[in-house]
Amino acid sequence: MSDCLVVGGGIIGLMSARVLAMSGADVVLLEQNACGKQSSWAAGGILSPLYPWHYDDEINALSFESQAIYQQLCADLLGSTGIDPEYQKTGLLMLDEFGSPSAKAWLKKYQINFQKQPPGALFADIATVRNPRLLQALRADISNKKVQIFENIQAENLLIKGKKLLGINTSAGEFLADNIIICAGAWSSKLLDLPEPIFPIKGQMISLKAKPDAVKHIILENGKYIIPRADGQILIGSTMENVGFNSAVDEATKQNLYDFVLRHFPSLKTAKIQHHWSGFRPATKSGKVMIKRDKNYHNLFINTGHFRNGLSLAPASANRVLGLINE
Repeated sequence: MSDCLVVGGGIIGLMSARVLAMSGADVVLLEQNACGKQSSWAAGGILSPLYPWHYDDEINALSFESQAIYQQLCADLLGSTGIDPEYQKTGLLMLDEFGSPSAKAWLKKYQINFQKQPPGALFADIATVRNPRLLQALRADISNKKVQIFENIQAENLLIKGKKLLGINTSAGEFLADNIIICAGAWSSKLLDLPEPIFPIKGQMISLKAKPDAVKHIILENGKYIIPRADGQILIGSTMENVGFNSAVDEATKQNLYDFVLRHFPSLKTAKIQHHWSGFRPATKSGKVMIKRDKNYHNLFINTGHFRNGLSLAPASANRVLGLINE
Protein backbone atom coordinates (compact mmCIF):
# COMPACT_ATOMS: atom_id res chain seq x y z
CA MET A 1 0.00 0.00 0.00
CA SER A 2 1.34 3.42 -0.95
CA ASP A 3 0.71 6.95 0.27
CA CYS A 4 -0.27 8.14 -3.22
CA LEU A 5 -1.36 6.29 -6.34
CA VAL A 6 -1.12 8.35 -9.55
CA VAL A 7 -3.13 7.02 -12.50
CA GLY A 8 -1.72 8.29 -15.80
CA GLY A 9 1.87 8.64 -16.97
CA GLY A 10 1.64 11.70 -19.21
CA ILE A 11 3.06 15.10 -18.34
CA ILE A 12 0.38 15.73 -15.69
CA GLY A 13 0.85 12.36 -13.99
CA LEU A 14 4.66 12.43 -14.14
CA MET A 15 4.81 15.96 -12.75
CA SER A 16 2.29 15.13 -10.02
CA ALA A 17 4.27 12.03 -9.03
CA ARG A 18 7.46 14.09 -8.86
CA VAL A 19 5.97 16.79 -6.62
CA LEU A 20 4.40 14.19 -4.33
CA ALA A 21 7.66 12.21 -4.07
CA MET A 22 9.59 15.39 -3.27
CA SER A 23 7.12 16.06 -0.43
CA GLY A 24 8.16 12.75 1.15
CA ALA A 25 5.26 10.59 -0.02
CA ASP A 26 5.60 6.96 -1.08
CA VAL A 27 4.27 7.13 -4.67
CA VAL A 28 3.11 4.54 -7.20
CA LEU A 29 2.36 5.51 -10.80
CA LEU A 30 0.21 3.45 -13.19
CA GLU A 31 0.21 3.94 -16.97
CA GLN A 32 -1.88 2.02 -19.51
CA ASN A 33 0.86 2.17 -22.16
CA ALA A 34 4.41 3.50 -21.83
CA CYS A 35 4.89 6.69 -19.80
CA GLY A 36 4.75 9.88 -21.79
CA LYS A 37 3.93 8.26 -25.13
CA GLN A 38 0.39 9.58 -25.66
CA SER A 39 -0.82 13.20 -26.01
CA SER A 40 2.13 14.67 -24.07
CA TRP A 41 4.60 13.08 -26.52
CA ALA A 42 2.54 14.30 -29.49
CA ALA A 43 2.41 17.93 -28.34
CA GLY A 44 4.51 20.86 -29.48
CA GLY A 45 5.95 21.92 -26.14
CA ILE A 46 4.97 25.61 -26.17
CA LEU A 47 4.96 26.84 -22.57
CA SER A 48 1.97 29.13 -22.86
CA PRO A 49 -1.65 28.86 -23.99
CA LEU A 50 -1.65 29.85 -27.66
CA TYR A 51 -4.26 32.60 -27.29
CA PRO A 52 -4.40 33.09 -23.52
CA TRP A 53 -7.38 35.47 -23.67
CA HIS A 54 -9.48 32.47 -24.75
CA TYR A 55 -9.06 30.98 -21.26
CA ASP A 56 -10.30 31.75 -17.77
CA ASP A 57 -8.37 33.27 -14.85
CA GLU A 58 -7.54 29.86 -13.36
CA ILE A 59 -5.80 28.63 -16.50
CA ASN A 60 -3.90 31.88 -16.84
CA ALA A 61 -2.81 31.73 -13.19
CA LEU A 62 -1.58 28.14 -13.63
CA SER A 63 0.22 29.17 -16.81
CA PHE A 64 2.09 32.10 -15.23
CA GLU A 65 3.08 29.99 -12.22
CA SER A 66 4.36 27.19 -14.46
CA GLN A 67 6.29 29.57 -16.72
CA ALA A 68 8.12 30.86 -13.65
CA ILE A 69 9.10 27.28 -12.71
CA TYR A 70 10.10 25.70 -16.00
CA GLN A 71 13.61 26.98 -16.62
CA GLN A 72 14.89 25.86 -13.22
CA LEU A 73 12.89 22.62 -13.47
CA CYS A 74 14.59 21.74 -16.76
CA ALA A 75 18.00 22.59 -15.32
CA ASP A 76 17.29 20.36 -12.31
CA LEU A 77 16.16 17.49 -14.54
CA LEU A 78 19.28 17.79 -16.69
CA GLY A 79 21.42 17.72 -13.55
CA SER A 80 19.65 14.72 -12.04
CA THR A 81 19.25 12.58 -15.19
CA GLY A 82 21.66 13.85 -17.85
CA ILE A 83 18.68 14.28 -20.23
CA ASP A 84 18.28 17.82 -21.56
CA PRO A 85 14.62 18.93 -21.98
CA GLU A 86 15.93 21.74 -24.22
CA TYR A 87 14.25 24.72 -22.62
CA GLN A 88 14.48 27.53 -25.19
CA LYS A 89 13.13 31.07 -24.91
CA THR A 90 12.54 31.47 -28.64
CA GLY A 91 9.67 33.94 -28.38
CA LEU A 92 6.34 33.62 -30.16
CA LEU A 93 5.45 35.69 -33.22
CA MET A 94 1.66 35.96 -33.31
CA LEU A 95 0.17 36.90 -36.66
CA ASP A 96 -3.47 37.23 -35.69
CA GLU A 97 -5.83 38.22 -32.84
CA PHE A 98 -3.29 40.29 -30.85
CA GLY A 99 -5.18 43.47 -31.79
CA SER A 100 -8.65 42.18 -30.91
CA PRO A 101 -10.60 43.76 -28.03
CA SER A 102 -10.32 40.61 -25.89
CA ALA A 103 -6.56 40.44 -26.49
CA LYS A 104 -6.09 44.11 -25.64
CA ALA A 105 -8.09 43.68 -22.42
CA TRP A 106 -6.01 40.63 -21.45
CA LEU A 107 -2.71 42.37 -22.19
CA LYS A 108 -3.74 45.32 -20.05
CA LYS A 109 -5.02 43.14 -17.20
CA TYR A 110 -1.81 41.13 -16.94
CA GLN A 111 0.51 43.97 -18.00
CA ILE A 112 2.01 41.97 -20.85
CA ASN A 113 4.18 43.74 -23.38
CA PHE A 114 5.04 42.70 -26.91
CA GLN A 115 7.26 43.98 -29.68
CA LYS A 116 5.70 45.05 -32.96
CA GLN A 117 7.35 42.95 -35.63
CA PRO A 118 5.40 43.28 -38.86
CA PRO A 119 3.25 41.54 -39.80
CA GLY A 120 2.71 40.43 -36.22
CA ALA A 121 3.49 40.82 -32.52
CA LEU A 122 6.50 39.16 -30.88
CA PHE A 123 6.00 37.87 -27.34
CA ALA A 124 9.69 37.48 -26.56
CA ASP A 125 9.38 35.65 -23.22
CA ILE A 126 7.52 32.60 -24.53
CA ALA A 127 9.62 29.45 -24.29
CA THR A 128 9.43 25.86 -25.50
CA VAL A 129 10.64 22.50 -24.28
CA ARG A 130 11.36 19.42 -26.36
CA ASN A 131 8.53 17.47 -24.83
CA PRO A 132 9.72 13.91 -25.59
CA ARG A 133 12.99 14.68 -23.81
CA LEU A 134 11.19 16.41 -20.95
CA LEU A 135 9.03 13.31 -20.50
CA GLN A 136 12.05 11.00 -20.62
CA ALA A 137 13.80 13.18 -18.03
CA LEU A 138 10.77 13.23 -15.75
CA ARG A 139 10.40 9.46 -15.89
CA ALA A 140 14.07 8.95 -15.05
CA ASP A 141 13.91 11.56 -12.30
CA ILE A 142 10.89 10.11 -10.50
CA SER A 143 12.42 6.65 -10.76
CA ASN A 144 15.51 8.08 -9.04
CA LYS A 145 13.16 9.48 -6.39
CA LYS A 146 11.86 5.94 -5.69
CA VAL A 147 8.50 6.31 -7.41
CA GLN A 148 7.33 2.83 -8.39
CA ILE A 149 6.29 2.90 -12.06
CA PHE A 150 3.98 0.26 -13.52
CA GLU A 151 3.46 0.49 -17.29
CA ASN A 152 1.13 -1.37 -19.66
CA ILE A 153 -1.45 -1.80 -16.91
CA GLN A 154 -5.05 -0.81 -17.50
CA ALA A 155 -6.89 0.93 -14.64
CA GLU A 156 -10.39 -0.58 -14.73
CA ASN A 157 -12.42 0.93 -11.89
CA LEU A 158 -12.27 2.34 -8.39
CA LEU A 159 -11.87 -0.15 -5.56
CA ILE A 160 -14.56 0.76 -3.04
CA LYS A 161 -15.52 -0.94 0.20
CA GLY A 162 -18.64 0.45 1.80
CA LYS A 163 -18.23 4.18 1.39
CA LYS A 164 -14.44 4.12 1.46
CA LEU A 165 -12.16 4.33 -1.56
CA LEU A 166 -9.29 1.90 -1.10
CA GLY A 167 -7.53 2.04 -4.45
CA ILE A 168 -7.85 0.96 -8.08
CA ASN A 169 -8.76 -2.35 -9.72
CA THR A 170 -6.48 -2.94 -12.70
CA SER A 171 -5.67 -5.54 -15.34
CA ALA A 172 -2.82 -6.62 -13.02
CA GLY A 173 -4.85 -6.75 -9.81
CA GLU A 174 -5.56 -4.33 -6.98
CA PHE A 175 -3.42 -1.28 -6.13
CA LEU A 176 -4.13 0.19 -2.69
CA ALA A 177 -3.28 3.71 -1.56
CA ASP A 178 -4.21 6.36 0.98
CA ASN A 179 -4.70 8.90 -1.80
CA ILE A 180 -5.61 8.33 -5.46
CA ILE A 181 -4.82 10.99 -8.08
CA ILE A 182 -6.44 10.61 -11.50
CA CYS A 183 -4.28 12.14 -14.25
CA ALA A 184 -5.57 10.04 -17.13
CA GLY A 185 -6.07 12.86 -19.62
CA ALA A 186 -8.53 12.09 -22.41
CA TRP A 187 -9.19 8.67 -20.83
CA SER A 188 -10.31 10.07 -17.44
CA SER A 189 -14.03 9.64 -18.10
CA LYS A 190 -13.48 5.94 -18.77
CA LEU A 191 -12.50 5.58 -15.11
CA LEU A 192 -14.60 8.25 -13.38
CA ASP A 193 -18.18 9.46 -13.61
CA LEU A 194 -17.26 13.12 -13.85
CA PRO A 195 -19.81 15.95 -13.59
CA GLU A 196 -18.34 17.30 -16.83
CA PRO A 197 -17.09 14.55 -19.14
CA ILE A 198 -13.59 14.59 -20.58
CA PHE A 199 -13.45 13.80 -24.30
CA PRO A 200 -10.58 13.53 -26.80
CA ILE A 201 -9.80 16.15 -29.43
CA LYS A 202 -7.32 14.78 -31.94
CA GLY A 203 -4.48 16.89 -33.27
CA GLN A 204 -2.25 15.98 -36.21
CA MET A 205 1.32 17.30 -36.61
CA ILE A 206 4.28 16.96 -38.94
CA SER A 207 8.01 17.61 -38.54
CA LEU A 208 10.74 18.71 -40.95
CA LYS A 209 14.52 18.78 -40.61
CA ALA A 210 16.25 22.01 -41.61
CA LYS A 211 19.38 23.90 -40.68
CA PRO A 212 19.48 25.38 -37.16
CA ASP A 213 18.04 28.91 -37.05
CA ALA A 214 16.07 28.43 -40.27
CA VAL A 215 13.12 29.48 -38.09
CA LYS A 216 13.95 31.78 -35.18
CA HIS A 217 10.61 32.15 -33.36
CA ILE A 218 7.45 30.15 -32.83
CA ILE A 219 4.97 31.29 -35.49
CA LEU A 220 1.26 31.28 -34.63
CA GLU A 221 -1.58 31.96 -37.04
CA ASN A 222 -5.20 30.77 -37.11
CA GLY A 223 -4.50 28.19 -34.43
CA LYS A 224 -1.63 26.59 -36.35
CA TYR A 225 1.98 26.89 -35.22
CA ILE A 226 5.55 26.39 -36.39
CA ILE A 227 8.04 25.48 -33.66
CA PRO A 228 11.83 25.49 -34.13
CA ARG A 229 14.14 23.13 -32.21
CA ALA A 230 17.78 23.83 -31.49
CA ASP A 231 19.05 21.16 -33.90
CA GLY A 232 16.96 22.37 -36.86
CA GLN A 233 13.94 20.13 -36.42
CA ILE A 234 10.73 22.06 -37.09
CA LEU A 235 7.30 21.02 -35.81
CA ILE A 236 4.12 22.13 -37.57
CA GLY A 237 0.68 21.66 -36.09
CA SER A 238 -2.02 21.15 -35.36
CA THR A 239 -5.56 20.16 -36.21
CA MET A 240 -8.63 20.10 -33.96
CA GLU A 241 -10.70 16.99 -34.69
CA ASN A 242 -13.58 15.67 -32.56
CA VAL A 243 -13.42 12.06 -33.82
CA GLY A 244 -13.20 10.05 -30.62
CA PHE A 245 -10.13 7.87 -30.15
CA ASN A 246 -9.47 7.52 -33.88
CA SER A 247 -5.71 8.10 -34.14
CA ALA A 248 -5.49 7.80 -37.95
CA VAL A 249 -3.52 10.43 -39.87
CA ASP A 250 -4.36 11.44 -43.44
CA GLU A 251 -2.54 12.79 -46.47
CA ALA A 252 -4.79 15.85 -46.88
CA THR A 253 -3.95 17.09 -43.38
CA LYS A 254 -0.27 16.41 -43.90
CA GLN A 255 -0.30 18.46 -47.09
CA ASN A 256 -2.27 21.26 -45.41
CA LEU A 257 0.31 21.55 -42.63
CA TYR A 258 3.16 21.39 -45.14
CA ASP A 259 1.57 24.16 -47.23
CA PHE A 260 1.20 26.26 -44.08
CA VAL A 261 4.90 26.14 -43.24
CA LEU A 262 5.95 26.74 -46.86
CA ARG A 263 3.71 29.80 -47.07
CA HIS A 264 5.71 31.36 -44.25
CA PHE A 265 9.10 29.85 -45.12
CA PRO A 266 9.35 29.07 -48.86
CA SER A 267 13.04 28.19 -48.38
CA LEU A 268 11.92 25.02 -46.57
CA LYS A 269 10.55 23.48 -49.78
CA THR A 270 13.66 21.29 -49.94
CA ALA A 271 13.07 20.01 -46.39
CA LYS A 272 11.46 16.59 -46.30
CA ILE A 273 8.64 15.64 -43.96
CA GLN A 274 10.21 13.39 -41.33
CA HIS A 275 7.21 12.35 -39.28
CA HIS A 276 3.41 12.70 -39.25
CA TRP A 277 1.53 11.77 -36.08
CA SER A 278 -1.50 12.48 -33.92
CA GLY A 279 -2.42 12.78 -30.25
CA PHE A 280 -5.52 13.23 -28.09
CA ARG A 281 -6.09 16.34 -26.00
CA PRO A 282 -8.33 16.01 -22.92
CA ALA A 283 -11.14 18.50 -23.53
CA THR A 284 -14.18 19.71 -21.62
CA LYS A 285 -17.16 21.54 -23.11
CA SER A 286 -16.64 24.45 -20.72
CA GLY A 287 -12.93 24.71 -21.54
CA LYS A 288 -12.11 24.59 -17.84
CA VAL A 289 -9.32 22.55 -16.29
CA MET A 290 -10.38 20.02 -13.62
CA ILE A 291 -8.10 20.08 -10.54
CA LYS A 292 -10.06 19.22 -7.43
CA ARG A 293 -10.89 16.81 -4.62
CA ASP A 294 -13.76 14.47 -5.46
CA LYS A 295 -17.02 15.34 -3.72
CA ASN A 296 -17.77 11.71 -2.76
CA TYR A 297 -14.35 10.43 -1.65
CA HIS A 298 -12.07 12.68 0.37
CA ASN A 299 -8.96 10.75 -0.77
CA LEU A 300 -9.71 10.94 -4.52
CA PHE A 301 -8.14 13.81 -6.48
CA ILE A 302 -8.64 14.77 -10.13
CA ASN A 303 -6.01 16.50 -12.27
CA THR A 304 -7.19 16.50 -15.89
CA GLY A 305 -8.97 18.45 -18.63
CA HIS A 306 -5.95 20.56 -19.65
CA PHE A 307 -6.87 20.40 -23.36
CA ARG A 308 -4.00 21.92 -25.42
CA ASN A 309 -2.21 23.18 -22.32
CA GLY A 310 -0.97 20.11 -20.45
CA LEU A 311 2.72 20.94 -20.94
CA SER A 312 2.27 24.61 -20.11
CA LEU A 313 0.20 24.03 -16.94
CA ALA A 314 1.75 20.85 -15.54
CA PRO A 315 4.10 22.17 -12.80
CA ALA A 316 1.48 24.43 -11.23
CA SER A 317 -1.23 21.78 -11.58
CA ALA A 318 0.96 19.30 -9.69
CA ASN A 319 1.56 21.86 -6.95
CA ARG A 320 -2.19 22.46 -6.74
CA VAL A 321 -2.86 18.74 -6.19
CA LEU A 322 -0.20 18.57 -3.47
CA GLY A 323 -1.90 21.49 -1.73
CA LEU A 324 -5.29 19.76 -1.88
CA ILE A 325 -3.85 16.56 -0.39
CA ASN A 326 -2.21 18.51 2.43
CA GLU A 327 -5.33 20.51 3.35
